[in-house]
Amino acid sequence: MAISAAEKARLLKIQKEAQAQIAKNQATIARLKAQEAANAKDKTDFEADSKIRADEKVAKIAEDKKIEDARLAGFAMKGSNVFQMLNGILYFSGVPFSGAEGGKQYLNGLVTKTIPNEDSAKIAADKAAADKAAADAEAKRIADELEAAKPVLAVDTFRKTIALYYGEAESIKPWVDALYKTASGFRKTGSTADESMNLALAASREDPVMKPFTDRFSAIFKLQDLKTSGVSVEVPTIGEFVRSQSALGDIFRRSNLGELATDAYTSELLGKGVAVSTVAENIAKVFDVIDQAPKEVKDTISRYYPTADRGKLAKALLTGTKGIAELDKEIKGYQVLAAAETQGIGANTLTGGITAEQALNYAAGGQTFQSSLAGFSQVAQARETEQKLATLSGRKSMGVAGLADAVIGKKASAMTDLERLTSEEENRYKGRTSGILASQTRGMI
Repeated sequence: MAISAAEKARLLKIQKEAQAQIAKNQATIARLKAQEAANAKDKTDFEADSKIRADEKVAKIAEDKKIEDARLAGFAMKGSNVFQMLNGILYFSGVPFSGAEGGKQYLNGLVTKTIPNEDSAKIAADKAAADKAAADAEAKRIADELEAAKPVLAVDTFRKTIALYYGEAESIKPWVDALYKTASGFRKTGSTADESMNLALAASREDPVMKPFTDRFSAIFKLQDLKTSGVSVEVPTIGEFVRSQSALGDIFRRSNLGELATDAYTSELLGKGVAVSTVAENIAKVFDVIDQAPKEVKDTISRYYPTADRGKLAKALLTGTKGIAELDKEIKGYQVLAAAETQGIGANTLTGGITAEQALNYAAGGQTFQSSLAGFSQVAQARETEQKLATLSGRKSMGVAGLADAVIGKKASAMTDLERLTSEEENRYKGRTSGILASQTRGMI
């Protein structure tokens, strides 16, 4: 059966592929044989080298034994010659030795001096250097471990803390990095995190890079300066200062003074050495009194503390130069003055009327807005009559101030003057039942 051309071509292809595989296998076999031959050579070389090393070792052992035997017999070997020590004299090949041997200098077999062996000195120096290097490395390792063991401020926590006071944008500025570095230095020396921040604040006072930080807590520096000058004030830590600001904010908000609950204003207050408890007491003693007072009192007080709103009025009272005791005294005087002004006899509208100073004296005597209203009403009703009768008697009028001293202040001299004027009026109109001033003054004094 004849084979087709296509089948023949396929068989020829298979035959070529088989021949190529055979050639490849033969090349692999040749390569393996070459490797085997190389391995055999390496083995032979190794065995030969091992034999040489073994022979050298045997020879060294024999040489060492020969030297040891000579040493035991009192001889020292040097090349093919022999050193021998007899009766304290060193002989070399039977002749007293002169020269250097064994770290010593000999003359005719006797030691003249000990000389350093250069090899021994080098070995000792090398060993000392190696020991020092090892000691230095160990010291560095211990120092590194101690440094790693020291407490540090976590930078992320630090930035978040700063952000609470300054905001996120400020917490990534360069001054925060400088502050972190300063505070971390104190932390590593054993200070607590709070102590580190306080120490960093003190260290940064004059550092222009730290100005955003030092400005925020400038009140602490003011208190430090006050204390240095001899004023008895307490200098708070940063934590105590922030807590005091928070407490002041709560006090202001409870008194409807939320506009004063700011870092800037609370810092101003604290920087003057005003305690939180004092602020609370002052508000209750002064501002709450004003806040609860009648409109007439508020209007009078606002003339002496010209402010646009109650918040500013409170601020003027709390941070003014006057002490709270003086302010308390003044407020009470203004209350009495307001009572006089409601009767139209205040010095602000009437020449010779009741002044703030006179009202202050009445308040010091215990008068209040309510208690003085009736008295000022009587003074207002009697003042014109008193002026007429004083003219008739040829006397100087007591005026509103004099009448008030008699009626409100119970001043002895003023009461005497009023009684004299009344008596004279009664004498002039004796028997009359319509003595106007007499009837009025009897009810006043």
